[in-house]
Amino acid sequence: MEKQKVKTITRIGVILLSVFLINGMGCSAIYNKNGNSINTGYDMQGEVVFPDSQPEIPVPTGDLTASSVVLLPNLHGQNNGFTCTGLAYDSANNCFLIGDIGALLPGETAQSQIVKMTTDFSEVIGTIPLYSTFPNMTDVQGVAFDTSNNSIWFCSNAENKIRNISLSGSSLGDVSVSRPTGIAYSENDDSFWVLTYDNNIVHINKSGMVLGTYVFQYNEALDQCFLDESRGLLYITAGANYSSRNNLYCFNISTHAQSIACTVDSYAVEGIWLGDDDKMIILNDGYYHSAAVDKNQVNIYVIP
Repeated sequence: MEKQKVKTITRIGVILLSVFLINGMGCSAIYNKNGNSINTGYDMQGEVVFPDSQPEIPVPTGDLTASSVVLLPNLHGQNNGFTCTGLAYDSANNCFLIGDIGALLPGETAQSQIVKMTTDFSEVIGTIPLYSTFPNMTDVQGVAFDTSNNSIWFCSNAENKIRNISLSGSSLGDVSVSRPTGIAYSENDDSFWVLTYDNNIVHINKSGMVLGTYVFQYNEALDQCFLDESRGLLYITAGANYSSRNNLYCFNISTHAQSIACTVDSYAVEGIWLGDDDKMIILNDGYYHSAAVDKNQVNIYVIP
C-alpha cells in the first residue's frame, strides 16, 4: 500500500482534510481510524477534491403507491412478460439483473435464466441461460452482484445452494445453504445475507461459514432482500398475499431488530432495490400467481 501524506487546515472554524499518495496524486477514498469511509475530501483551498459518489439510499415509510409501472417484456412467446424473481444492480455495466424462473405458470417446465435489462427497464440487453449450465436446478430465486470481482450469485432453492457465475455465465463455485430464496452481497465484509424458505435470515461468508442465523419473526414467507450498508438495514419482501397490499420488512444487521418499514401496492412481491436518492423498485410476478394485478411488472416508488 502506498504511503499517504495528510494535511489539515482550518477555514472559518472547519477542519479541512487533504490526502495525497506519495507520488502527489489525490486519493479517491480515505478512512477514519474506525475503518469507516470519509466520503468528502478537500484541497488546501477548502474546495471539494472528491465528493460522495454514492447517492443516499432512501428510507421507505408509510403506505406507498407506485408512481410508475413498467411491464416486463415477453420472452417466452406469450404476451405476459416473464416470471421475475431476484433483482440486483450490476455496477460494472450499469444494468439490472433479474431472475427469470423460465415458466409463466406453476407446473410448467422451467428454463431459468438471468435477464440483463437497462436501468429504465425498457430494453433487454442479454440473458444468461442458467438451465444449460446447471441442468439439475429447477428455478432461480435471489440474485446478487458481487463487486469484489464483478460476478453474480444466485439462489438455486431446490439444490440448497447459492451459486456463483461470471457475467458470461460460467460457473465459479457454490456454497451450501438450506432452501435459499433471497440474497444480498455485503461489500463491508465480503459476505452474504441470505433469506430461506425455512424462515431464517442467514449471514454467511464465501467459505460457507455461517456467521449468524436469525428467525424471521413475522408470519410470512420470505422472498427477496436489499442491503443498505450505510445504515446496516436489510429490506425484505415477504408474503403470499396476492389480493391486497403487502408489507416491506426491515432487519437491522447490527441489533437484529425486525420491523415493518412500510406497505406497498405490490401484490406479488419479489426482487427489491433502492437508490437514485428517492427511488425504490419492487418486482411483481402477478401473472404467475394470478394476483389482484395479474401482470409481471416493475413497480417504481418515489419515497417522500
